[in-house]
Amino acid sequence: MGDPGRNEEPIIFTDPETPTALVIGHPGHELRVHHWIERTHPLVFVLTDGSGHTGMSRLASTTAVLERAGATPGSIYGRLSDREVYRAILDGDVDLFAGLADELAAALDEAEIGCVAGDAVEGFNPGHDVCRLVINAALLRLAERGLHPANFEFALEGAPEDCPPEDRAEAIRLELDGEALQRKLAAAAGYPEMAYEMERALASHGRASFGVECLRPVRYGLETGGRHTQPPYYESYGEKQVAAGIYREVIRFRDHMVPLAEGLGRRAARGGLIACASS
Repeated sequence: MGDPGRNEEPIIFTDPETPTALVIGHPGHELRVHHWIERTHPLVFVLTDGSGHTGMSRLASTTAVLERAGATPGSIYGRLSDREVYRAILDGDVDLFAGLADELAAALDEAEIGCVAGDAVEGFNPGHDVCRLVINAALLRLAERGLHPANFEFALEGAPEDCPPEDRAEAIRLELDGEALQRKLAAAAGYPEMAYEMERALASHGRASFGVECLRPVRYGLETGGRHTQPPYYESYGEKQVAAGIYREVIRFRDHMVPLAEGLGRRAARGGLIACASS
């Protein structure tokens, strides 16, 4: 069996008649695919409340964005704090993430979802990367039942239009008109907790780049080692946070993310289907 979500032939899912789902690690990620949400009205799952180290949830702002765009919250919606997710990664709590994957798979099945979009693995934030592991583990579970929703990812740190040449034929690419771009930027401007991230993104990529939304086909399962540089950015950032007294431990790719992915792979193993992490 191949990787979960690999499409047999190019299909573009922008039709509201196709049941879609958006699965994101943190509130605010929906802004990257705001027009896709307007077009497809997905069922939306959010792993955390986006509280970071401040303890202040930003879920209400995401709820407002989704309501205006016509999306619907799913059963997993701000389930965990960021601290709880990071603690679970450090503790290697496979049970927690496997349970989330099982619940997500059941919800996708019940809603007859034909297309899932979510965070890409970029090595920037372990919460983003573990969200992708949960998505792919859920789709492995569905694959065991003969169900194969299309699986797409979008960049959160990279340029919005980034898409490898080999993926372009199967990618969802939306070019926003002036009104759609204005609605997207207005949604971001009305999200106070994301102000710093938006300033940083606009400085890095420019305003015009957000006039394109690119969702790339996912061609990997739980093998994420080659998806980012080594060591990933979140390790050096974590070291700074530990030095500042904000965190007590650093999440490491090889020490924490690889064993977690391997554990999810063992849970997903059915009938010879084995999905392992790549170190």
